[in-house]
Amino acid sequence: MFRIALATLLSAPFLCAQNTVQIPLNYNWNGIAHAGETGAPDATNGFRSISDRALDFTAGVPNDATLARYAIVATAGTLDMVHLGNRNTVDNGNWAFDAAPDGDNVGTQPGWLTNVNQTGPQTTVLASPIPIGLNSTASVLFHISNGGGSLDVTFTYLSGRTRVRTLTGPDWFAGSYAGRDSVDRANAGASLSLTERTVDLSVDAGETLTQIAFGNRSNTAAGYGIYGVNVEAAPVSKRDNQIPLNYNWNGIVHAGEAQLADAPNGYRSIADKGLDFTLGVPGDPALAAYSLVAQAGVLDLVMLGNRNTVANGTRAFDAVPDGDNLGIQPNWLPNVDLSGPQTTVLAQPILLDGASTASVLYQISNGGGAFDVTFTFASGSVTATLVGSDWVGGSYAGAADIDRGGPGVPLRIEQGSVDLSVLSGLILTEITFSNRSNPNGSYAILAVNVSGCLACGNSGGPVQVGGGNGPTMSTTAPGFLGCPLNWTVAGATPNTPLGFFAIDFAAGNLPLSTLFSTCSGTVHVPNPILVSTMIDPTGSATFLIPAQVDQSFCGITLVVQYAEFVPTTCPILLSDALAITIGN
Repeated sequence: MFRIALATLLSAPFLCAQNTVQIPLNYNWNGIAHAGETGAPDATNGFRSISDRALDFTAGVPNDATLARYAIVATAGTLDMVHLGNRNTVDNGNWAFDAAPDGDNVGTQPGWLTNVNQTGPQTTVLASPIPIGLNSTASVLFHISNGGGSLDVTFTYLSGRTRVRTLTGPDWFAGSYAGRDSVDRANAGASLSLTERTVDLSVDAGETLTQIAFGNRSNTAAGYGIYGVNVEAAPVSKRDNQIPLNYNWNGIVHAGEAQLADAPNGYRSIADKGLDFTLGVPGDPALAAYSLVAQAGVLDLVMLGNRNTVANGTRAFDAVPDGDNLGIQPNWLPNVDLSGPQTTVLAQPILLDGASTASVLYQISNGGGAFDVTFTFASGSVTATLVGSDWVGGSYAGAADIDRGGPGVPLRIEQGSVDLSVLSGLILTEITFSNRSNPNGSYAILAVNVSGCLACGNSGGPVQVGGGNGPTMSTTAPGFLGCPLNWTVAGATPNTPLGFFAIDFAAGNLPLSTLFSTCSGTVHVPNPILVSTMIDPTGSATFLIPAQVDQSFCGITLVVQYAEFVPTTCPILLSDALAITIGN
């Protein structure tokens, strides 16, 4: 059984985390003077100022604490900034491109510039979308010619939501960075400034950033140069758990459930509308991270409210079937009053960590409102409040006609996020929804994700076993269920192809001298599975075992030791062994 379990461990996917992200911008201008780019104003693909000056990086990117935080372009002959403006109109048209080369300071329009008018939004689509958390910010490094001004930065999210922030900056003259002047000739000139502005993105916690655009400059006589953008991403927990909720209501219209208002076990609206999933769960990126019920004829949401009193009682169930839009109380609803706390006991308790969050998808009828989400632990509970608008006016297909579920207006799905990182180390066992603020409305909780590792009933973690004759072994993994395990060897032979990791479920104690008399060290994995590895130039390599979620892995100990063949009197170079027991 253990060998099968180990094979399973080795075959699953692996997840990692990130924090500060330097955005690779969609550069559109070569406007920094690098080595070899000065003195050639008409070079077909060369440097051009955004006005009459430029940063001087001919000696390389300055060793500056601010610049060090950003991905600044250090290469000559390439696009190196995002330009917002129009070089032919900047400074009242004084630096408009020459029609033909004439040897003065003003160059011709370069080959890399197909359209001199770059006043419209300049957009970067992120190759890797960035999760936004409660402490997320974005920092922008830029400067503005000809008197300074402001610009808008638009952040676009996976859900379609946008957020606009306005940044202001002074004139670029008289700063602390070496500068060049003489327009496109780039002679040595006065120093220039750079402005760094940071904006708060925490209001969009739970969203995923997909695009950044710059536009709407206030100074139409100026050129704007944007050199770098950093985003503080939400800490990403090693596992995002889709919680199987204790559903109590069939309130989403799936295929075959429409036009059957009195079906004894059929669809019922929580008020007068519902989501229309007759074509399946929408292929929407904002929903993709969640587990939404896709089956007809089953309970598919947690309802908080009372159908007989919602909308001042105008949606109360019929006493008997009569063929109108109001259905009878269905068989799956023993008590129509669901306004009290609705609790889900987690099938797999979650061990929270310093990056843990809870994300909730929900809807609120009849004007919107607020409700409480209570997170229960063995030692107590914590309650957070989520707020939502009325469900009408969103982007998701809706069903109307109360329980008949005919075509309706689009509906909104709210996403709320709760920071649980301060509860690191606690084991989450229950989630409860309660205390709706709008007694005239009904609330539908569609899905919940909670990030964190899973909890075991046993203790666990890494233990150094030793036994090496040179290399060392370390780990950054705490050994929790549901999170990946890793072993890193240091001190191996750089670039050797003759190394391997040896893995077993229990530590043995076989002196290496019994196999090779010339060797010291102890073999702690006498019956191993061997995995070859390539050592990097520093003499290091890491062995990863992906996350597992089955409780049967709790208590399993994995012992890993590195070994390699070497052409010495002792032919085996052996690392210390490191055992990790899966558990809390």
